[in-house]
Amino acid sequence: PSEEIIESKTEQLLQDLNIKGIRDSLVSDISGGQRKRVSIAIELLTDPLILFLDEPTSPLDPQTIEEFLGILQNLAKKGTTVVMVTHKPEDLEYMDEVIFMAEGGSVVYHGDAGSYTQYFDVEKPVQVYGELTKNGAPRWVAKFKREQPSSGETGHSEQDIRKLSGTNPFDQWRWLTLRYFRIKMNDLANTSITIGQAPIIAILICIVFDKVVLTIPFLMAISAIWFGVNNAAREIVGELPIYKRERMFNVQLLPYVISKLTVLSIFSIVQSIMFVSIIWVWYSIGGREINLANPLAAMVWMVCLSISASLMGLWLSAVANKTEKVMAVVPILLIPQIILGGIIAPISGSLVEVISYFTLARWGTEGFSTIQDEVIGVTPEIIDKDKVKVELDKDANDMPIIDGEGNPQINSIELGGADNTGSKDEVIDAVDALKDNFDENYTTWFGDWAGTMKLDVLFVMLLSGLLFGGILIALKKKDAIPRKK
Repeated sequence: PSEEIIESKTEQLLQDLNIKGIRDSLVSDISGGQRKRVSIAIELLTDPLILFLDEPTSPLDPQTIEEFLGILQNLAKKGTTVVMVTHKPEDLEYMDEVIFMAEGGSVVYHGDAGSYTQYFDVEKPVQVYGELTKNGAPRWVAKFKREQPSSGETGHSEQDIRKLSGTNPFDQWRWLTLRYFRIKMNDLANTSITIGQAPIIAILICIVFDKVVLTIPFLMAISAIWFGVNNAAREIVGELPIYKRERMFNVQLLPYVISKLTVLSIFSIVQSIMFVSIIWVWYSIGGREINLANPLAAMVWMVCLSISASLMGLWLSAVANKTEKVMAVVPILLIPQIILGGIIAPISGSLVEVISYFTLARWGTEGFSTIQDEVIGVTPEIIDKDKVKVELDKDANDMPIIDGEGNPQINSIELGGADNTGSKDEVIDAVDALKDNFDENYTTWFGDWAGTMKLDVLFVMLLSGLLFGGILIALKKKDAIPRKK
């Protein structure tokens, strides 16, 4: 909203709640009743349809209580439903409807605020509380149940009520997605930092690596994983109280998770386009021997990896109960991705080979290498040594060499040799070079599929499916009340 709308709304609330005179005061300098009104004003800024209050009159003096309850009545007249918990009988005079509950939480009365004394057959409101003690409660619970209309009379069965609270999954996904996207867009500073990571990392890679070497596909995979995990790791745990409240009403798991993934995928697409474009343009300049091959395919693969990594971040966020714990565990998830990607260190041994199959970096690096096809590699170079002239004055039998006249003879010969004394850049096959760093069992187990894009896609899809299922299970465990099917 514009500044004018915000100012107008604020002025109206200050006037409605009779706190215009304390507009410029500190909260610490105002009375308890005024603080209550300020708290309600904050809630009313968003124009809620329902306002829940828990014993709001308990710390207030009688005069302030009267003013405060009058304000609530005015709010109700303007369309806000006010639900208030109170233990003060005098508060009921301002209510339209009253619900009495006995010890144990059973409802014993629900009706007009002016009729409950007659229902309980008492003269004073305070006497109702005496009727609802442990000894008297069962009688009133039984009476309330007897006098309640049947489901046929009300026209709503329990199943009908459950249907009323349900919503089309597609509609839920649409509204949850729009809300989540607006939340991200309202925090432009944080969103800009998130998206800005892509060009910063891409430029750094271009500056450090003058040629397209095998390390670049690896860094592209690690970057995609970082984008996804970092974007998603705080998104569920950060709004856990809201999720639990909405889940208790009618929010379904699939629309909720997919709405998160939808918005995060948009960020992944933007980051991937920026990242790959910068690297492709950079290595296209200067007539380099090899450029980034097939940038479109690289963008698509980076988006896929980033979305899969977003599922990893969402899973971590669904499992944790505090944001601090999430950020402490993120490095534990990312470091194995770096170690088991096949570039930092060779993967040797069957156990390490199998463990690496559960990392996105392993398949992401191989996928980028498949797309790139060729990279610059360093190979040993054989350089001939300068020939050395050696003068010999003895033969092979260690006897002096004598010419025909009996004089000592000195013969000169040239010795030449070769040795590995240097290295040179050479175009090599990226996949073959990467497979050299994997355990030999890789080729044995997967045969012709080893080192192919179809195997990389298959494993990324399998890992994504496991993570998605893990998110649903973790969120289901957070349900405050078990939901009936």
